[in-house]
Amino acid sequence: MTNSFRAGPAMSVTGWWRRWPSWAGYAACVWAVLYGGVLLAVAFAGGSLFGLPHGAWAAAVALFAAGAAAAATVRPWGRRVPRRAVAAGVWTMAALTLVGSAFVLLNLIELVVTGTVKDRHGDSDWAGFTQRVCFAVAAALLVATALSWRHRTAATCARCGRAHPAHAVTTLEHPAAHAAPRPVRRIAYAGCAAFLPYYAVHGLHAAGYTVAGSRLRPDEPIGPPWPVWFAGGVLIALAVFLLLGLVRPWGMVFPRWTLWAAGRRVPRLLPLTPVWAVAPTLAVYGTGGGIYTILAATGMVGDYETETVVLAGAAMTAFGGYGWALAIAAVSYRLRTRPRCVPADEPSKIDER
Repeated sequence: MTNSFRAGPAMSVTGWWRRWPSWAGYAACVWAVLYGGVLLAVAFAGGSLFGLPHGAWAAAVALFAAGAAAAATVRPWGRRVPRRAVAAGVWTMAALTLVGSAFVLLNLIELVVTGTVKDRHGDSDWAGFTQRVCFAVAAALLVATALSWRHRTAATCARCGRAHPAHAVTTLEHPAAHAAPRPVRRIAYAGCAAFLPYYAVHGLHAAGYTVAGSRLRPDEPIGPPWPVWFAGGVLIALAVFLLLGLVRPWGMVFPRWTLWAAGRRVPRLLPLTPVWAVAPTLAVYGTGGGIYTILAATGMVGDYETETVVLAGAAMTAFGGYGWALAIAAVSYRLRTRPRCVPADEPSKIDER
């Protein structure tokens, strides 16, 4: 039985996309400077960012700093800066731009469902949506830049993480299907279970009851009708399926019930693309909303009814817990599925059991 998957000649994987370590830093620098310039123009015109009076000024400065950090990874003068300082700068800017992209997933869902994007007041919010997308692109490019810098300074291959002569690689060998480490699996299971309180509270509201067991006022329903509740269950089931696929062996090789695809290797980008589109928004939204909910529960902000606070707490637990579990599982999946470059003078490690 073959214990690994083997790719074809190296020439088939040397397209521009596979050469991302060589251009990610330049792309991140250009994008950050251009977007920073746009926000600087917005600030001079008296505009704002996400409704924050001085948000455009702060974001422009941060983006220019991100451009400088990205440039340090590809220009000779960057070698004179301590390696860890450059890495810390790029990762910090990546985290900040990721925060700026929060809610872009919700905007995309709204766009697909309704054909438009609106803010919390019901007004058109195309400007905010565009800003979030731009921040998401900046975050992706900065993460790629940070990874490229780490491998380049450590003299390792960005594709497989090992040290070898680039010209000597003839094939790619993919690992056999295996589960994630036990701690990662437990985190994934906890992320799946995080939806239970949220779904249960909505179920009680759909049935006309509060969490305490009393009847809701019929003139002020706060829960969804049954069809919406069941539809939400389907979406949660798909979310759980995606998360479990990242930590179970069938997320690396199509299982038997996939019929014609059974036994084939799952392309890495198939699960990772939707994961990295979903995880950041849910993690940031759940964490930020959870902090606000705690403040609301203690009476420090707002004046909310107990039932509203309970529903918000369940929602933030679900979104934040699932988002962070998804991100951790995705990192594990990326490392576990990373192919191994096989030099020409090294035989492929295949188990012939």
